[in-house]
Amino acid sequence: MTKQLTEEQFKSTFGDKMFDVTETAEPVLDIWEYVEQLSIDNIVLKYVLEKQIVEKVYRNSLNTFEHILLPTNHTSVFIVLVINIIEKDIFGHFKLDLEQLYNTK
Repeated sequence: MTKQLTEEQFKSTFGDKMFDVTETAEPVLDIWEYVEQLSIDNIVLKYVLEKQIVEKVYRNSLNTFEHILLPTNHTSVFIVLVINIIEKDIFGHFKLDLEQLYNTK
């Protein structure tokens, strides 16, 4: 079962700052069963699931949440898996559209 986060829920997982931990992050849990369901629901590309592609990983300054960015067909749009580090579970997912967020279109 997956949970699509509202913008408010997503923003609540940020700390004062987000840190890029892509190169050093150790998996908190196995995300691929959740990603498989997102693929079945046509939210994540099948190719991303098959190749287990992660674009970036960010951790908040409180060390309570990680954001795992999965690529889409659009370079400025990501499906973000929000991982609760303390509970070791997936809080949910959010479609992050950077063009829309920063009004760059």
